Order: sequence, then C-alpha cells, then structure tokens
Amino acid sequence: MVQSVTKRKSTRLRISIRLKLLLVASSLLIIPWVGTQYIQEMESYLRSQQEDALLTRTQMVAAVMQTRPSLFNTQTVAPLPTTRIQHVFVRPLHSRIQLDGYLDDWRQYQERMQLFNANNALKGSEASSLSYRHQLGTYGKYLYVVFEITDDKIIYQKPNDRSLHLSDHLRITLENKQGNVNHYIVTTIAPGWVNAHRVSADLSSPQRLQVEKRIKGEWQETASGYNIEIRIPLKLIGSRLSFAIADVDSAQKREIDTLIATAGLTEHEGLGTLMFPSQQAEDMIARLQRPLTRTWVIDLHNRVIARTGTLVQADSQDDYQQPKQEYSFFTGLMSLFYKMILKQPATEFHDELLNASRLNSEEFRHALKGDPDVRWRQTPDKEVNILTATYPVINQGQVVGAIAIEQTSNSILLAQNRALEIMFNLSALAFLIAAIVLLTFATRLSLRVRRLRDATDQAITTDGRVVGKIEATTDRDEIGDLSRGVADMLERLAQYNRYLESMASKLSHELRTPITVVRSSLENMANTEEHDDKTVYIDRAKQGIERLNNILTRMSEATRLEQTMQSEESVNFNLAKVVEGCIEGYRLAHNHAVFDLSMESQSNYSITGSPDLIAQMLDKLINNAVDFHTPDTAIKIHLTKSETTIQMTISNKGPILPDEMSANLFESMVSVRDKKGEQPHLGLGLYIVRLIVEYHHGQVVAQNLADQSGVEFKLSFPIQPS
Repeated sequence: MVQSVTKRKSTRLRISIRLKLLLVASSLLIIPWVGTQYIQEMESYLRSQQEDALLTRTQMVAAVMQTRPSLFNTQTVAPLPTTRIQHVFVRPLHSRIQLDGYLDDWRQYQERMQLFNANNALKGSEASSLSYRHQLGTYGKYLYVVFEITDDKIIYQKPNDRSLHLSDHLRITLENKQGNVNHYIVTTIAPGWVNAHRVSADLSSPQRLQVEKRIKGEWQETASGYNIEIRIPLKLIGSRLSFAIADVDSAQKREIDTLIATAGLTEHEGLGTLMFPSQQAEDMIARLQRPLTRTWVIDLHNRVIARTGTLVQADSQDDYQQPKQEYSFFTGLMSLFYKMILKQPATEFHDELLNASRLNSEEFRHALKGDPDVRWRQTPDKEVNILTATYPVINQGQVVGAIAIEQTSNSILLAQNRALEIMFNLSALAFLIAAIVLLTFATRLSLRVRRLRDATDQAITTDGRVVGKIEATTDRDEIGDLSRGVADMLERLAQYNRYLESMASKLSHELRTPITVVRSSLENMANTEEHDDKTVYIDRAKQGIERLNNILTRMSEATRLEQTMQSEESVNFNLAKVVEGCIEGYRLAHNHAVFDLSMESQSNYSITGSPDLIAQMLDKLINNAVDFHTPDTAIKIHLTKSETTIQMTISNKGPILPDEMSANLFESMVSVRDKKGEQPHLGLGLYIVRLIVEYHHGQVVAQNLADQSGVEFKLSFPIQPS
C-alpha cells in the first residue's frame, strides 16, 4: 500500500522553487504593459500639442499673406454655379512632354489622372462601354493634355469627308483671353499626327471653319481603345475650358451614341474653370514651408490658388524628426525587431486631396467665414491620419481667402514608438536583473532545501530506522527554523525508536523468565502428592501462564501481519461467501449473541485480495461488537453493492464512541475499554483492521448510530472488474 501511494505521488507535476520564483518574476511584465497603456493615453495629449503648434504656424503664414491681398484677386473666374462643373487647378510639369500618343511621359503624374465615365455623359446610356482617364499640366508656354480612352470600337473619319462629328472625336471648348468662346474638334482618318479644327457653335451639326495648327497632337491606338495627346498654347486659353469625348459605334449610321464631357460645352457659364498657380503666392509660402507639411492657399470660392510641400517623405530626404544615431549590429538588430512589432509610419498612402482643385470640407468653410479651425481626417486606406489647420486671410476687415497647412500623424507615431522602445529596453533590463537576482536567490534556497532533504534521507533507512542525525543550522529564516525543527524531531524519533527496539527484548526477557519458573514449579508440583489446595494453585498458575502467552502473542501479531501482507498472494474471491462462513462460526463460538446477516443473494460480491485476511478482519470486528453489545440485542452485518464498490456495515447496540477518540481509533495501541476483561487487550485490534482494509484498497470508518444507541463500522471495497 505504501509503495502504491509513493508511486502515485511521483507522477504529479513537480515545480521547483526556482521555476516558481521565475514565474513570480514574470509579474514584472506588467511594467511595460502599464507603460504601453500610459503612452497610448498620451496620444490625445500629443495630438492636442500638434494641433496647437500647427494652428500657430498657419496663423503666421496667414499673417504674411495678408500683406499681399492682391494675390487673391489675380483670378477673375466667377464662382461655379453647380458642383457638376469641373474646376481644375493646373499644376506645372517637371519636363517637356513628347507628343507621341504614349503615356510614358505621364507615368510620374499618375496621381493626377481623373476618371470620366457614363456618370458624366451628356448623351448616351449608363450601359455604354465608353470611359476615359484624363489629366493636364503646363510646361513653358503650353498646356499639355492626355486622354486614355476605353472604347470597344473605333470609328475613324472618312477620307475627304468634311463632317468632323460623324466619327470618334475629341471636342474642346475654351474661353480665350478676350472672353470669347471657341469650339474645336480633333479627329483623324487613321492613327498618327492630328490637328484641331475650329468649328461653329452648333455642336449638333458643327461646320468646319479653319484648321487650328497651333493645337496639335498624336492619336494612337491601344489594346483597349486609343490615346489622344495634345498641346495647346497658353495664349489661346482664358479661364474656362471643357473637354468631351464623342463615341460613334456604327460606321453605317455615323451617329454619336455617347458623349462624355468634363463640364458643359455650350453656355459660357457651363464651361469648366481653370486656375493657374500663383507664382508669387507659392514663393511666399515656400519660404515658411517645413518638411513633411503641405500648405494650401484658397480664395473665397474654395478654389486653390497655390500649393507647396508634400506629406510623403522622399527616399533621399533625411528624417528631421528622428535623432541621428550610430548603429551597431546590436542596435540594428533591435531596430529591426521593433519595426516588426510596432506600427511604423506609412511612407505610402492614398491621399484624396493630393490633386484637389477645390477644398470644400468643413474646416475650409469655417476659415472662409473667419473662424480658424483644426480637423483630423483618416486617409481612405486608413494608413495615416492627417491634421489640417486653417486660418482666414483678412484684408480691411473682410475675408479674402484662407491658408491651410496639413501634417500627418507620423510624428506622433514616431514619438510613441521611440518612447515604447526606450520603455521596452529599460523593462527588459529590469526584468533580466530581477530574474538573475531571483534565480540566484532561488538556487541558494533550493540548495539548502536539497541539503536538508539529503540529510533526512540519509538519517532514516527505508524500513524507518533512524541511523543518523541532522546538523541544525544557525540561519535565521524559515528554512533555518525548518532544519532545526527537523533535527529536533529526528532526535526525538531516534529516542523513541531506541525505546521501542529495547522494549520488546526487555518485555520478552521479563515475561519469559517467570513463565519458565512457573512452568517448572508446576511440573514439580505435579510430581508430588495431590491435595486440594495444590490443585487450586496449579489452576491459577496455568491461567497466569496463558495470560502471559496471550500478551506476547498479541504484541507480535501486528508485526507478523504486516510481514504476511507483503508476501500474501492476491486472488479473486467472493466476499459474501467468506462473510457467510465466518458468521456461521461466530454463531457457534458465541452462542449467547445473536447475529443478523443481510445481503442481496443474486449479487456478485467479488473482490481481489486474501480471504484469510478478510476472515481475520471480521474476527476483530465481531469480537469488538460482542464485547460491547447490549445483551439480548442483535449484531447486524449488512452487505450492499453499488456500481464501483461493495459496502459492509457491522453495527451493535451498546456504548457509543467518545468524541475525542474518533480521529485516532484505528491507530496502534489505542483502546476505549474502561475495564479489564479475561483476555488482554492491547489496542491493536482496530489497527489490524485498518491494515487489512488498506491492503484491499478499501476504506473503514467508525461512527455512532444516528439514534446514539450504539456503534457501526462501515467498510467499502472496490469491485473486481469482470
């Protein structure tokens, strides 16, 4: 039984003191978590500081622009009557465009492309396949325009046909410097070089007036349609300009099926408006420009007059917000690690205002009403947040325009990441130091505990004999107290073991000597003449001898039983048959007592163990019940069975158990008898019962009956699986 308990304990998970202290040290990880939460809470504060700083800079720029109010009156374009009409802030090109009908020269300006489809059609259905992308820009004395047209069927002009509108063509309507509106059509009989033809104002059936050789370009077919690339002298253009692509799908009918325009084509007020950058305004704000910011200048009609700066950092541009650091291999490795776990500032993102020509959002409307404002907006791809600060430009008490400066949230993110890196580094260093200190302390503790364990193992043999002693330490802590307590306990246990070891030999010597004397005397008396008095003395001497022998037998019974159980072979047997056989014997041996046995006759009461040991156990329990039962009352033995166990109950009417004896009733040398009987009782009977029950992997308890009229013993044994 002891071996099986030891085996079960050894299978449990063992956690050393060092591991426990290391787990405790992991609680230090709450420090970076708390720091992270604090830094994230600081974001609102950093945003507020950025808003105040950007608004102050915007106010400074507005103050500078107030010295030149004439810059806001250079354009005479009237406000747009409807939102449908296109307004274009024409941006300069970095180099001359080669008119070849290909888009290679326009690749660096792809973000300026605008899409026009059936939603912009002046004629045609929503199911039309015609659409085009369009952009323009200035270089030198020319306005360059490109159209990337998607058309499933291209219809060219017939040779020698003077009707320009009966084929796929480009329409141009512009206002010249004198305020007159001119109409042009660009078409061709085949891909190649093209010129514009000035036509009459009747667009339903325009008449060719003259060839405008100053407007020239290239028509080039593509896999999805065709491209048109043209160049218009700036001296021909005033402040209004519209384009339209006409699509003819049938070479026989020669009718316009779809007409998609950038704005109106007929009425003067319906034309799209143009705004060319104010060089003076851009020069003024460029002097106050800071890296990674964008500055807008708008007029009273929300139209862009000037724009400088960019929100995206170029690859060759140094990051002025990051302190210069000398990178070693370790710092480079840590930097790479932090870039992997921390969100980094976006270097590329979709900016919906990148090519805006009009700014109509709430903060701009507030500024044009005279109220400064700051607003955050998130880019459509949710990569960054952009802060916009607006401030009105006032001349003689009247608002003439507004200044807006934009900046991304990357500076806040950089500050947060830098703070997190410092916090993580310091936390890792603190955790490492704490782990080393705790691990060293735990190692010292575990070594002391191990020394105490080894000394204890060496002091006691496997059979429980004390063969050594433990040197008590002088350490003034709990382990020192434990070692001194164990040393004191071991010393007292050694004294007790020496007492027990010597008691048996002393008791045997003291008892066997008088037994021998009495026996020899009786033998001598037996050889003499018999008298009545001698017979009485002889009988008494024999009774004393029997009593002494019983004492010796009972003292060694428990020891012999433990040795027997170690060598006993377990078998499968029927507990009910053993109980029935024993009860029949008890009825003959104790004819003055009544035994009441009850059980289910059809049940199988098979268990694994030793029938002889069970019979010995029953002897102890029945003898105990016979000694304590009230005369003329039955001793009841009851067997029941559940799914996993067999229960046996032995009860008798009589004296009840004292409350103070319930905890140690089954210990060795414990007895509740208050008077001596004819047979010696050394308090070993119930101790033997417990040993036998535990040998059969069962349990035994003793308790008073519910009505306090007697005592019952409850035993349970596991069922042997079939």
